[in-house]
Order: sequence, then C-alpha cells, then structure tokens
Amino acid sequence: MTQIANTAVPSTTNPAPTPTLQNAVENTTVPAIELPSNSSPTPTATATATATVQPTPTMPPPTPVATVELAGATVPPGFSFIKFADLYRPTGLTFDDAGRLFVTSFDGTVHVLHDADGDGRTDSDTVFATGFSTALGITLRPGTNDVYVSSTGQITLLRDENGDNQADVREIFVSDLPTGLHQNDNLKFGGDGWLYMGVGSTCDACIEADERSGTIMRFNVDTGESEIIASGMRNPYDLAFHPVTGDLFATDNGRDDLGLGSPFEELNHIVTGGDYGWPDCWNEREGSNCAGTETAVAFFEPHSSANGLDFYTGSQFPAEYQNNAFVAIFGTFLTDGVATGVARVQLTPDGDSYQGTVSWFAQWPDGRPLPLIMGPDGALYVGDYINSVIYRISYGN
Repeated sequence: MTQIANTAVPSTTNPAPTPTLQNAVENTTVPAIELPSNSSPTPTATATATATVQPTPTMPPPTPVATVELAGATVPPGFSFIKFADLYRPTGLTFDDAGRLFVTSFDGTVHVLHDADGDGRTDSDTVFATGFSTALGITLRPGTNDVYVSSTGQITLLRDENGDNQADVREIFVSDLPTGLHQNDNLKFGGDGWLYMGVGSTCDACIEADERSGTIMRFNVDTGESEIIASGMRNPYDLAFHPVTGDLFATDNGRDDLGLGSPFEELNHIVTGGDYGWPDCWNEREGSNCAGTETAVAFFEPHSSANGLDFYTGSQFPAEYQNNAFVAIFGTFLTDGVATGVARVQLTPDGDSYQGTVSWFAQWPDGRPLPLIMGPDGALYVGDYINSVIYRISYGN
C-alpha cells in the first residue's frame, strides 16, 4: 500500500518462527563421604563432609504498574499506553537535543511539542512553520538546530535563530524530486553526516522515467551533492540505522494490482547498489526479473502499509527489546480485516544480512499508526493519522 489516504497494514506475519528457549536447571548431587573402619579406639583424623550449596534462583523483577487509558488497546504486561498530544493527522516525528518533539501534520504545518514537567503528556504546542504541501518527514541535523522537512517534491531547511520556537530561516534545499502516486517520504541523517530519504514511485507498477523514483537517496547538505543508494522500492516510507552495525533499513509497500493476497509489505536491509525488485519481483523472489534482486528481511500482511520505523536503544524497556525494530502498520482502505498497530521485529544476523521475527507489540481499536520514534526518555511515540493523536508507550508509568 502506499498513499496517505489509501494505505494498508499487515497483521504481522513471521517467515521464521523463533524457537522457544527452555531453561534447564541442573541438580548437583553431593557424594556421600564414607569413613574407613579403624580398629584403634582413638581415630587419628576426623573427616568433615562439605556440601555443595545450590545457588538461590534469581527472581525476575516484578511487573511495574502500568496505565492503559485507551479502551481496547493491547500492549505487553507492564507497558503503559497514554495520549501524549492531540495533533491533526501527524505524518513525521523527530526530537531535538532539548527533548522537544517536532511533528509534521497533513495540513502543512510543523509543530513543536514540549513535555516540560516530564509527566508523559505535552504541555505546549507551538506552530513552528506553515505552508507545506503534504509534509511526510522531518529530522534535525545532529549538533545543530537545523530542521529538514520532506514535502511534495522538495526538502526544506528551517531554522529558529531567536529561540521563540518559530522558524526564522526557510530555504529550499532540493526542489525537483519526482512525484505522482507517491512522493518523497521521511528522512534521517546517517553517521556519515549525509541526509538519507526514501522517494516513492510515481505509479503503482511501471517503468519510471526518472531514475530517482522508487529509491533510497542520500544528500550532502553542505555541498548539495546527491546520489541513489538503492532502487526497486515502490514506497519506502521510513528508514533507520541499526544502532550496533550502522546498517540501513527501510520499510516498503508493494503494488496493489496483484489482488488482496499479494504482495507482502516489507522491511528491507538496504545495501549500496541493491535492487529490491519493484515492480516485477516481490515476496521471496516471486514474479519476473528477480535475478540479482534483494529479498526483504521481514514481511508483513499484504497491503497493510508498513510505514514508520525506528530501533529501540533506550534503557526503559526490558532488555529483550534492545535493538529491536518497531514498525507502524497503518492498514488499508482496500478491504476490511487487515490488522493495524505497531509491529516488533527481532533481527538475527544471517551471513551478510539478517532474518526478522515479527510479532505485534501494540494494537488499538480503529488505529492508523503512521510515524513513530523512540524518545530521549526511552518511551515509544506513535502518531495515529486517522484519529489525530500521538500516543506514548512506556514501560511502567
């Protein structure tokens, strides 16, 4: 799936089930010590048996008290699910170094939200900039207050120079990107200092006239240089870098003309020069022209629209969530019954790539999650596009 107004989400399917680990407790038998018989009435030595002490089992920490304030929402035990802010149709999220959340809205505005008292709910909402056409992405350049916004066909630089939470500088950085059925999506800075962004296709399934359509691109924000990193993706809505390896990953939504049962939506490990198959090859090398193409590391339900993406690197969630990927599953308007929510992907190295195990992390009634990001407080923030809400998912309260 693809468009904001027509996007689909998968009930997360997992190509490779994770085996259940069973902890075996080994019982140590203490051997009996036999004393030799001695005819002498006065023994010359006394033997003392030393028993092996069994270690005391370590008890898991108690599940914290949690708050789930939305009726019908499901999260793992110990997790809270609360409303962080009301904001019209959020499409992109990013935090600055001060912990403020910058949000793009479908109405063309950019907002700054601030939780000053740390209670998990925003205390202020300031309009940072206005006048964008379908802004779908936002990020800040590390070490600066430079804000980059991805909107229809362009990337814009915004800067607040007097500290009033409103942009004083507005410059077009890129202005000629191809658009059509889709457009340029979310964007993030890599460790190399370049700005990375997904560019959607102009059609459902076609041969593009502009080689930049259906790709991952990167931009040097100092020189203006740009290049295509990977191709063959119909609508790579979001991307994220693995916190340990630095590898790049991106979500992608497949074509709509193959029926309701195919193709699956994808999480891809992006390699430089990689071709990810669109429009002719999908799933696990189905279709035609699959030679030399890359297969996704995780799949989601057909037409379910896998969108926002981020890795968990905080210390708030239990240890088993560390370095997991979280994916916003938006759903579809093509048919009923496609599940929506936030999927969890556990990645396992597999040669020079990965295999992903997919499960549901959070779901709620009538949700249409689109952007998501881990906050500096270790909570997960998710924008619900249809319900115009940003939710905060934390461990404990």
